[in-house]
Amino acid sequence: MSASHRPRRRPKALLSRGTRDHYDDPALYDHEYRRRRDDVAFYRRLAEDLGGPILELGCGSGRIAGPLARDGHRVYGLDLHHGMLREAIARRERLPRRARARLSFFQGDLRQFALGMRFPLILCAFNTLQHLYLGDAFLEALATIRRHLAPGGRFVFDVLMPDLDWLLRDPSRRWARHRFRHPASGRSLIYSTNHDYDPVGQIAYVRIYYDPIPGETGPSRVVHLAHRQYFPQEIALLLTMAGFVVERREGDFEGRPLGPASESQVYVCTVAEGR
Repeated sequence: MSASHRPRRRPKALLSRGTRDHYDDPALYDHEYRRRRDDVAFYRRLAEDLGGPILELGCGSGRIAGPLARDGHRVYGLDLHHGMLREAIARRERLPRRARARLSFFQGDLRQFALGMRFPLILCAFNTLQHLYLGDAFLEALATIRRHLAPGGRFVFDVLMPDLDWLLRDPSRRWARHRFRHPASGRSLIYSTNHDYDPVGQIAYVRIYYDPIPGETGPSRVVHLAHRQYFPQEIALLLTMAGFVVERREGDFEGRPLGPASESQVYVCTVAEGR
């Protein structure tokens, strides 16, 4: 790892940017993840089995909350980012009238929110918990979630399975390079990424590059994304410390076992008896 790519000089600034940058352009965010549907289908099946009302933490632009409301569930979405909540509210306005009435959004930090309600189902999808960069922050969030969980309720979340081959890639090279058109501006751009991995803090500092295509002029942009890498045994320990038990732990949204080739870790949890 070259000295110019090491994130250690300004870790707080990098973490702050890594928590915000990726969500500052909701139209681009939704465009990039428009084909991500397996998790939406999984959470819809889960809600059909367990019922609501449902609380979604880190609801973003309403990618999952909207379909749940369409399915007839009362859904409350919480997110920290103003721009994503504005997009979620705009997306809600495109729903049928009855679905709109079932969907509410709140701004808040998933570590310290207080809604004055308890829910039979609380969701935290698409790696949201990986923005909790310390184990203590993870435990703080779990304690707050537990206070909002109804007796017998379920807390369900997914995070990435750490991929050591990916984490240890050369940070000076560009990866995942492809051409696309920005959904709002119409500009043709080249997308690429690279990252540094801090093995002590277990944080991947990702850089996403948006460059003009060859032969065209215009500004380039670098978006930062920070993701804490949580390994399976670490998650198991944190859940146990917070008084949860794992009912199901799977390696994808189709129910396959967690294993070396898994991209995601999917957990269905409830509060341990007597805790």
